[in-house]
Parts: sequence; C-alpha cells; structure tokens
Amino acid sequence: MEKILFVTDAVCMSKSCLDFACYLGNLTHSRLTGVFLENQAMELRGVEDIRDKGVIAPVPGAPIEQQKELYRDENIKRFRNHCENNGVNCTIHQHTGIPLTAVLKESRYADLLVVDAATSFSWRPESAPSSFVKEILERSECPVVIAPENFEGIDEIIFTYNGSNASMYAIKQFTYLLPQLFGVKATVLNVTPEGQPVKGDTEKLKEWLCMHYPDSSLMVLEDDNVQARLLEHLFMKEKVMIVMGAFGRNQLSNLFVPNPMKPVVKLVSQPVFVAHH
Repeated sequence: MEKILFVTDAVCMSKSCLDFACYLGNLTHSRLTGVFLENQAMELRGVEDIRDKGVIAPVPGAPIEQQKELYRDENIKRFRNHCENNGVNCTIHQHTGIPLTAVLKESRYADLLVVDAATSFSWRPESAPSSFVKEILERSECPVVIAPENFEGIDEIIFTYNGSNASMYAIKQFTYLLPQLFGVKATVLNVTPEGQPVKGDTEKLKEWLCMHYPDSSLMVLEDDNVQARLLEHLFMKEKVMIVMGAFGRNQLSNLFVPNPMKPVVKLVSQPVFVAHH
C-alpha cells in the first residue's frame, strides 16, 4: 500500500481520526493524503454550528466565509505538523463543491480511505455513521476504514465471514493492503443459525488463512439471531480490527449503539475495515 486518504471536513477535523490515519501511514510506510472538503456551493450548516466546530477563537465581526478560511488553514497546518511529528509523508488536496463527489473521485486513485464516522455537512444533527459516511461506504472505489474514537493498538484481527464472495473479498483486500499485520492473531468469525453448517469451503479457508496468519483460527457461533450474536461478540472485544464485507446500511449502523452514560450515539471502540467489489 502506498496511498492512504484522510478524509475530513476542512472546518472540523477529528484528531482521533488523524492519529489513527498516521498509525496506518507509519505501519505501511504510505503517504497520507489529507482530503479537506468544503461545501461552499451548498453549505447547509448554520453560522453558529460552524463557529462551534472551529479550532481557534472566532474573529469578532469577521464574515462567516472568512472564519471558515481561518479554520481550514489552521486545520491544514495541524495536519502537516502532526504528520511531520509522526514521521509520515503527506500531501494536501482541497476540494470546494460537493464533498461526496470529490471523495468518490479521490477513492478511485487511492489504496485506502480513512474517515471519522461522524463527518457530516448537514445542518441537522445526525447519528453516526452520518449519511455522508454511509454514502462513502456504499460507493467508495477503495476500501474504507472507520477510525475509532480511541486507539490503543491491535492485538487481534476479526474477519467477519458468512461464506459469501463479499466477505472473502474483504478478508483478502485487508491482508494484501496490510501484510505488516501477519503476526497478529487472526480470527475468522462465523455466526450461523443453530444446526446449520458454515457456508463456503472451510478447509480451503483455513488453508489460505494459515498461509497469511500463523496464529489463526475459525470461530463458529450458533444462534438463530445471527446479527445480534455477531454484534454481542464484537462489543465484548478490545484492541481488535474488525473486517467486514459488502456494506449494508443496517449492518454497520448497528455497530453504533446508545451509550447509557451519555446522550450520544457512540461507535464501538474498534476500527472497522469495509471493502466491497
């Protein structure tokens, strides 16, 4: 892997997402391309919302367009400094117009895309993943990683597997893009209704897996409520990378659950890698 996209709202940049993108850049010795998006042509957010997201104090009396430029320039400066301090080569791409169109075009010429699940250009409050991020997940022309809010390392890779072409494609894409993780424990997780066999050729799957991950295994859980059992298992894990196949709106959205301690919707603590044909 050589080119990683770090996708961000130019006004509001997530430090945790940038931290994780730099981790991947260091791990793979890849260049990090900061894609800074401005929706000036169709700005839907209110003035106060934009000012609230700024990283520096608003300039009294400054027009909102000037204030946005200050926030953008400050975020670009922070991006460059953060990459330099972490030993990651970087490039800046700025886009003004329709953010989704710019991201999809960028993804065609990239190896991997990293984004924060809450990235949004809507004036309405949105739960994560935002509608913007959902569109990226469904239409990106390269694999996507949803960055975690807090990252403390990867002790295990969990490949979700249901026997489909999509799930195996995601497993292979992850492995080819991140061969540096070959020494990490790898678990292929399959959840099947009680009494039903695992779909696909499990012997060939195990053979392939052992060639790429010395410490690997196939875990089969039985439960008639497949999705609930899968999510329950993932929520119990820490320091893992979750790998998923073809994205469906409900599948990944269910990884975002209400935190009983806070009136917000929060992503599970693990990074999530999504790839599709």
